[in-house]
Amino acid sequence: MKVMFKGGFFGALLVAVASGAAVAQGPCPQCGSQTPIKDIDKSIAEAALAHGLVRAIAQQIGQMNNYEYVGAGTMVDLEAPTLGAAVPVSRYVYNAHQQLWASRLDFQGANAPRTIRVVKGNRAWDETWYEEKAKLGVIRKLKTAPADSMAKLRADLLWLQPHMFISHVAFAAAKKCMTAEVKACDVKWSKGEENGRLFFTVEINGQTYKGTLDANKRLASIEAKLTLPSGGGPKSIVAKYSGWRTGEGDTNEAKNLAAYGDKSLDKFHNGTFWPEFIVYELEGQKVLDLKVSEGWNNPYTIFPEPELLAKAQ
Repeated sequence: MKVMFKGGFFGALLVAVASGAAVAQGPCPQCGSQTPIKDIDKSIAEAALAHGLVRAIAQQIGQMNNYEYVGAGTMVDLEAPTLGAAVPVSRYVYNAHQQLWASRLDFQGANAPRTIRVVKGNRAWDETWYEEKAKLGVIRKLKTAPADSMAKLRADLLWLQPHMFISHVAFAAAKKCMTAEVKACDVKWSKGEENGRLFFTVEINGQTYKGTLDANKRLASIEAKLTLPSGGGPKSIVAKYSGWRTGEGDTNEAKNLAAYGDKSLDKFHNGTFWPEFIVYELEGQKVLDLKVSEGWNNPYTIFPEPELLAKAQ
């Protein structure tokens, strides 16, 4: 038996180490806390529907809570002690889990080594894959390096993800916690209108996020404040999303959900909408510019702590 882990495979040892932990998420009615759209503000429900996040006959938000997309473009390393110029990235993979409050960013440039950065709650670490010779051939192994000083930044970036933002607003409106455990939470949220566009705000870990919808009730932007290793105090970041679609074409209508093919952004073909273009601007400077080639939700993903990974090697 093998367990799929982002970047490779582990044997049965990892299963034994991680047994009993809520490490995986699948699209099932028993997978943690959910929110019926009948229990929340109509405008939030409409936005969730427009993103393809409402599931089951009971019309619930929460069965989709692990998201991953793949893209390419340019980026500025926000974790660098000094912000440099944007550099090309040939593959940029971002996986985020809203129940575990975890993410894994995996990127590589044309002339740069593969970099994998993980956060889970208040823990952060970096991962590196390498090959080691053994009697039966070459074994692919993983080593980790602590990066807890980056946990706050990586955690703040989590909620700039559009599907996670809308889900969090929905759970806040329902007074539920965004966790696998079903329990009550009192999270501040609000809605308003600006320049003819509806927006929502929600507080997450003391940080206020503002998401503005486009004409199709999908997120056009999410704004927040970031504190970076480069210093200078909190800085404004705006994540912009455009080109929302699921199938081959410009699928703004439900009838086009079946338009699957090589150009489909929704690789699991389950009706989730993805932005084809993602741009992050920090104080007006572009720090991320991606064209998304594919996206899917609820991929089998685990986020064991570095200590568990070490035992599994």
